[in-house]
Amino acid sequence: MTYESPTLIEDWLRWMQDFQREALELTETLEFDPHIVSDPELLSVKLALYARILTFLDTAIRHSQSDKLLDLRIVARNIIECGMHMDAASRWPDYLQKLKDDDKASRRSLAVEIPAEILDAEARRLRQDMLNDKTAKRLQPTELGKGSEFARLVLMYRKISSDTAHVTASSIARHMAEDGDGVGRLMIDPMIDEEELYEAFTAIALTLLLCTWLLMEAVPNSRRNDAMLELAERHRGLYQRDIRLSTEN
Repeated sequence: MTYESPTLIEDWLRWMQDFQREALELTETLEFDPHIVSDPELLSVKLALYARILTFLDTAIRHSQSDKLLDLRIVARNIIECGMHMDAASRWPDYLQKLKDDDKASRRSLAVEIPAEILDAEARRLRQDMLNDKTAKRLQPTELGKGSEFARLVLMYRKISSDTAHVTASSIARHMAEDGDGVGRLMIDPMIDEEELYEAFTAIALTLLLCTWLLMEAVPNSRRNDAMLELAERHRGLYQRDIRLSTEN
């Protein structure tokens, strides 16, 4: 497949690379005194979320460089999920408790699958303690978007999940095609169309900028970053230039 906009990938890739460089420099300057922060644990979680986002960003850059564009779209979903968590962490007073409950509920669901007869007495006791604790609830990704001003992130997360990230009829169909002779072919690395590519890049960029802003808001005495403001302006320009590729405009 040949893209009508040959600079689409190049320009967004350059933007992500420039953002990565500035974000890494930013993280080196961020520090806080736990004694003057209202909730040091929550701030630590936000910093960890940002580190996770930058890990996925590195993967997105590598996929873009090697034209693994379906993989890029899948990684965009991972970045969006981190962004929804960062957003919820900045809005929900009980975010940390919900996050911990989700972990407990996940461990409980795993414990159910472990046969008690293969465990020793102490392990059986621990397993039973997990099974007895039924108060914790799973935190669904789409729940994170409730009350958010960034509904587009939730929409993109669900869309990518259904047509790319999970095994669905739509996602499997990407890997099957007929050639000019009507012979079915399996596509190991199927291409995605320009609209989907635009969605992936813009969702990644929006999430990165949002999370950077939320992080700097959370860290006391963090300084205004002119390079990030310039990246935000460049994002605006690319977004408006390529919006013709989207059916949402």
